[in-house]
Amino acid sequence: MRKFAIIVPVKGNNPKGRLGAMFTSREKKQLQLSMLEDTLGALSGAKKLKQTYVVSSDGDILKFAERFGVGSIPEEGDEGVNEAVERAMSVLDGYDGWMIIPADLPLITSNDIRTVLTLVRMGSSVVISPSEDYSGTNLLLVSKKTPIRLHYDDDSFTKHVGEATRRGIRFSVYYSQNVGFDVDTSSDVHRYFGFGRRNSTMNFLERTLRRRSHVQNDIRERERRRPDGSP
Repeated sequence: MRKFAIIVPVKGNNPKGRLGAMFTSREKKQLQLSMLEDTLGALSGAKKLKQTYVVSSDGDILKFAERFGVGSIPEEGDEGVNEAVERAMSVLDGYDGWMIIPADLPLITSNDIRTVLTLVRMGSSVVISPSEDYSGTNLLLVSKKTPIRLHYDDDSFTKHVGEATRRGIRFSVYYSQNVGFDVDTSSDVHRYFGFGRRNSTMNFLERTLRRRSHVQNDIRERERRRPDGSP
């Protein structure tokens, strides 16, 4: 039976930059950790933690991940997802292949991970799971005997499928809303509440946004009560 390493790349500097108008730097880091915890929780449910490795340039991220019993692969700096994953692959050369899962998929489940591995047992050498708009690759499994070039942040889903097709590699496309949904924008944050998934990400968002709402209400109330002309 083939054994695959799970690679979870986590950005070290300025995570979730597009959420800068919604969250402070500290809150973005907390959101990042919450989503990583949910990802590792899904891997735990699939009994894959022992072959999971988090790769990041952030030492705090690596220490956090190690609490779950997973391996860590440090980077010297953020050079991009492709470089991070390639580094992890070279370190984990002893495996039969690799499954790459970003750390910002708070809906991913153990069943998604088991299904991808089932597709491999059924004969697929590569499994590609797209983002919601099919522009990105939110999960990728590649076998060591039939590796494909990584194209993250570059219309990756189309390019991964195209390369596997041209080379005659037997591959599967696995679409799942759980895998397709990631949190990158304020719209994603608001949509997330509609899924009703009770996990670390939901707890963080509820706690943070509720606290912010209370602060804003307090400010408005003080301004309402302030006498005219007061500083």
